[in-house]
This record gives sequence, structure tokens and C-alpha cells, in this order.
Amino acid sequence: MKTRIATLVLVFGLFLASNTYANEPIPASKAVSHSVSTYIGDNIEYPAFAENEKWECCVVVKLTIQEDGTFVVNAANSVDDRMRKHVVSAISKLDDKADYYAQYAGQQVVLKVKFDLKLV
Repeated sequence: MKTRIATLVLVFGLFLASNTYANEPIPASKAVSHSVSTYIGDNIEYPAFAENEKWECCVVVKLTIQEDGTFVVNAANSVDDRMRKHVVSAISKLDDKADYYAQYAGQQVVLKVKFDLKLV
């Protein structure tokens, strides 16, 4: 009887552990992270309000690649809230390479988007 109970507890524990970690996103490889970072950096415009105010900063973004190849932003952080909102909305609109990035669905990328007036 004790072995049956121990077996049931073991099977139940394995079931809980596998379900707990099954939904965790996979960190993207360096090549995918670099590709996503370059793609986003090339397609985000310097916002007019920041250019007029001579504002430079960076926005740290954590995103997940969806099954259709688009990006969903899980978290974003910046000194200026307007800059953070600008980057989040710009990333959510990017879908030019959705077919390409669909193969990396479920992977998570952390990147830094820099806004530097020297680059404008």
C-alpha cells in the first residue's frame, strides 16, 4: 500500500512539474536576438518630440515572437514614458518579416533600443 501511495505521489509531482515549466518561453539564441535587434533598430523612427527636445535615451524591451511571426512586448523600461510608449507601439506594428520570424515562435528576446541624436 505504501509503494502505491509513493508511486502516485511521484507521478503527481512529475505531472505538476512538467505543467509548471511547459509554458515558459524559450530564450532566443544569439543569432535570433541579433537579427530581431537589428530589424527593430532599423525600423523604428526617432520620435519627433524627442528630436525637438534634444532627448537621447534607450529603451530596454523584453518581447516574445508569436506563432504568426509578429512580436508582443512583455515588458519595456525607459526613463521617459513617452519614449517607452513610442517603442512599444512601433514594435507592435512591425510585420514585414513576420513569415521569417514565425519559425522562431515562442522565443523570447531582450534588447536595448538606443536613441542617439548623432545618428539622426
